[in-house]
Amino acid sequence: MANNRLSDLLQILVYLEIHHGEVITSERLASSLNSNPSLVRQMIGQLRKAELLCSRRGVAGATLTRSPEEITVYDVYKAIDSEDTLLKVDYRTSQECSVGIAFPNVLEKHYQKIQIEAESQMKQITIAQLVAETKDDIAQHVE
Repeated sequence: MANNRLSDLLQILVYLEIHHGEVITSERLASSLNSNPSLVRQMIGQLRKAELLCSRRGVAGATLTRSPEEITVYDVYKAIDSEDTLLKVDYRTSQECSVGIAFPNVLEKHYQKIQIEAESQMKQITIAQLVAETKDDIAQHVE
């Protein structure tokens, strides 16, 4: 099952930039994410810990610590507390079967290459780009 934390963290940053200058509460962000304010506050804490957001406890609103052109999807990906990779090999295969023994090692090599390529692509996408693309998409739906 895929984890959607990266998507949610990115949406928070994009939302804050699109609504820059407005008072943004965790309730308002939660509404955008179809989530709950408590979970949003946890995610804001993650972004704050990664030094991507600054906010003050008890005060509505948060701001990016760097310009949106300087924050990449990779920066946000690294903010996730997990050391997990995008793809996981199941190593709990049969040790009585030659394929069960060999295949996880074979697959791991490919997954490592995919991870490297994915991270390389993440480094190319900025919050500014996501904001611009989101605004364009919103405009298409408003017309």
